[in-house]
Amino acid sequence: MQNHKVVNYLIYAQLSFFLLLAVAINMTTAGFQNNHGLSFYGEHLPTAIPFILGFVICDFFLLRACSVLAEDRPLYKNLSLLIKILAVLLILIPLTPDNLNSFFNWSHIIASTALFLFELSFATWLTARWYRDKLILLLLGAQLLASILAMLSQFGIVAYLSEGILFFQFFFGMLLIRSFSRLLQTG
Repeated sequence: MQNHKVVNYLIYAQLSFFLLLAVAINMTTAGFQNNHGLSFYGEHLPTAIPFILGFVICDFFLLRACSVLAEDRPLYKNLSLLIKILAVLLILIPLTPDNLNSFFNWSHIIASTALFLFELSFATWLTARWYRDKLILLLLGAQLLASILAMLSQFGIVAYLSEGILFFQFFFGMLLIRSFSRLLQTG
């Protein structure tokens, strides 16, 4: 197995996601101004293109990481399965625009909640079970704080839903890269 390729694909996944999201945000900051969340960018044609493309390319690189992750060991097989689940949950976000009708709205809420819970569980599992270092612990702590910000915004207590989601995703991505690079070094 070529461990460095796995980590490189995870880096490419994060870079493509955030760069294309930045393109969408650069077109308009309305998703941040109205506390609608990042899904706002998938609901309007000009911003939907880079938004959806960011998810698709991110998924492509996540699945490429799985393709070079040898499944001859239980740990690697489990990591590959978790990344595949992540890819499916991620692509559900742009496939369920919440502004079409109540079915899509509820589908989007379910997909977003499932993604949030999965990423938080995955990050916690990586931190607690496989590798502990100060940076990984700090990234998990930052991810938890971002999740609290998003949750408080979802309930209308504060108005920082997009920021909470953005930071949550960023810290999850960094934790994923850091954890995988350590795990694949130690085998």
